[in-house]
Amino acid sequence: MDYAVTAELAPPAEVVELDALQQEGIAAVLDRHLALVEGVSGPGDADIDVLDYRITVHPAGASVVLALDAPSLLAAEEAAASVLDELIGESEVLTGWSVAHSEVRITEDEFNQRLAAASDVNEELEAAVEEALETSAEPAMDAEHWRTRLTVLAPQLRAFEASAFGAEPDTHVLAAGALIHAVRVVTDEIFYDELALAVNNATVADAVGLLVLEELPPCYDHRYDAFFARSFVLSSAAVAVRLTEPSWTPPRTVAEALALRLVVNEARVVLEAAELMTWEDSEPVFAAFAGRAFGDSDHEELYEVDLPLAADAEPEVAEQVTKVEAELRSRGVSFDQWFIPRDGNPARHPYFGSL
Repeated sequence: MDYAVTAELAPPAEVVELDALQQEGIAAVLDRHLALVEGVSGPGDADIDVLDYRITVHPAGASVVLALDAPSLLAAEEAAASVLDELIGESEVLTGWSVAHSEVRITEDEFNQRLAAASDVNEELEAAVEEALETSAEPAMDAEHWRTRLTVLAPQLRAFEASAFGAEPDTHVLAAGALIHAVRVVTDEIFYDELALAVNNATVADAVGLLVLEELPPCYDHRYDAFFARSFVLSSAAVAVRLTEPSWTPPRTVAEALALRLVVNEARVVLEAAELMTWEDSEPVFAAFAGRAFGDSDHEELYEVDLPLAADAEPEVAEQVTKVEAELRSRGVSFDQWFIPRDGNPARHPYFGSL
């Protein structure tokens, strides 16, 4: 049965308020430790799986939501306490921190099972429990909160003027802020995916539950392993830095273009989720941006390839795979060309030399 355990972590008593830098650091520490936790032993040596987690750090501490597959509410509560206590005990950064409050929420599946098994449940009780289930969900994004946050982030996008978005002032400010916010999200997600691929010695073709690498062209899913993810995060970082520079340098490689594409997509997701801009409304805004940001759009054709470009392709498609690979290579977008600068400048990160 799945349970959501919400816990509040409190800093040492002498800490009055966490500043922005401290909040970033605590979030990174919690994320790094929780990403390594796959399960914990429960009562009677039962295996309890940690399905997912969510971290929110604020000036007064941190909120952690753990999604657990446990046999009971009590088992879920004990497992969550064990995970968080061990996390705090193992990290020097969290010395003096404590679990101030925790709450286990019953899942809708378990409620339905209990309701079906009950012999005497009246409508009033059913309505009360349904109301409790509704209020236990994660709160919806507050549009004004996000409007303020994205407005604060927007000036960091120094590489582009407002005209790059071809939109009204308020709209281009939100779009600029969303791009800066998206950089952090995509970067964190690449790190998460790299860890998942490394731990499982897998590629995207084999893995499940990844966050962002699955959005890359599926024709090369079998090539996206942990080593690729580490290379790709360097390309993403290069693009992110250039977004904050006074003038814009278009993506130098296919990998950089794909990284920028992921950032743009995430920015649109954030705006839609925060109810600041619908997906349809954001399309022309970011289409105008793409026209200025991408030096070319050759990378887009990778998404049109509808078969895996594997070296060990089945005989019946091997000839077609060879033909498609040759066509992509002639355009400079074959996988083995993704990290090679297309502007003639040989300068690139030494890590790419191992590819």
